[in-house]
Amino acid sequence: MQWVLAISIALLAYVYAGYPAWIGLWARWRPRPARKGPFAGGVSVLIAAHNEADALPRKLDNLLELARTEPIREIWIGLDGCTDGTGERIRERLETRDHRLETSGGSPDPSLQSVVYSLQSPPRIHLLEFESRRGKAATLNDLMTRAGQPVFVMMDARQRVEPGAISRLLENFADEHVGAVSGELTYETAAGAAQKGAESYWSYEKFIRLSESRVWAVPGATGALYAIRKDLCEPIPENTLVDDVLIPMRAVLKGYRCLFEPAARVFDQPSARFGQEGVRKRRTLAGIWQLAGLEPRFFSFRANPIAFQWISHKFLRLLTPFFMLAALFSLAGMAWEGQKAAQGLLVAAGIAILASFLAFLGGKRVKSRILGLLGAFFGVNWALVQAAWDAVRGRYEAQWEKGAET
Repeated sequence: MQWVLAISIALLAYVYAGYPAWIGLWARWRPRPARKGPFAGGVSVLIAAHNEADALPRKLDNLLELARTEPIREIWIGLDGCTDGTGERIRERLETRDHRLETSGGSPDPSLQSVVYSLQSPPRIHLLEFESRRGKAATLNDLMTRAGQPVFVMMDARQRVEPGAISRLLENFADEHVGAVSGELTYETAAGAAQKGAESYWSYEKFIRLSESRVWAVPGATGALYAIRKDLCEPIPENTLVDDVLIPMRAVLKGYRCLFEPAARVFDQPSARFGQEGVRKRRTLAGIWQLAGLEPRFFSFRANPIAFQWISHKFLRLLTPFFMLAALFSLAGMAWEGQKAAQGLLVAAGIAILASFLAFLGGKRVKSRILGLLGAFFGVNWALVQAAWDAVRGRYEAQWEKGAET
């Protein structure tokens, strides 16, 4: 029993502390800075959305304002079977904006309504409305095959992009080894415990990503904002849950770097409830399990130049609740044998788990960072268990639900 306890604790320590410390030291001692410079070309912004009637018009205003100073030549919006009037809201916003509508067109496909808005100055806006709901990956595939600029900037409908963020992403493409660049997701406010917990966890995650970026590449991107070379994009399976991991990692497999650019910021609000945050995490984590089948090359040290980072950062984290269960069972066995120290540790562990569970339940009412982190511990591990169960059953639901974007 003792060796099971020792191995379980060692693995947990490595995942949560050892690997972050090691990659941080590596980034400090042997950094590989990317060459930066002005970007001379244009970009296509790609947004796939479902039922975003409130958020997407605001996002479009944000992008049109950014286009005054950023090299945005095209905006491609794919609406995936929306039922809340998102398309109508977007068309109304475009047709009344400074009365600059010049041209519009249709599509021969009866299941797709396609409209092109050409303003007096760039960008050219393409609105694709798909009648049936297929999922984000399928919608992105359609957008990627149609967009024409040399770099795609992927983003979600909800978050606000900071002025200058896109240009800061693009500066990194002066280095021919850079294939994708991820922006930094920043939480504007975090009032409740669940929000404070999410904010603190994201700060920890950003440290790891920045260190990996300085070493060579990050295993994935921030779906809220990232840029990638067009010629590195290829269609992805339509049931893909984490497109913002699969697309950049395929570029890494081709020998390109995927960087994290903290100066390119996009702003969001964290979920107010642990349960809502858990829905997103469960979907994302199930998507990482899914990638083991979609792209087994990610685990190959021969095919993947960052296989060690992938396994340490992405895969082993999926197993942490099972390491914890192994440690608890070994403690229970040692306590059954009458070992006093094991009995005390088992009681302490039970109290800690109960406290985290209670903080998780009360996260909506309490405004405390400490309690937020405590509740997030239970919430993250519960999402990990649910994601593993989804993977065992092969339950990879490509059609997103509100609040469940990756």
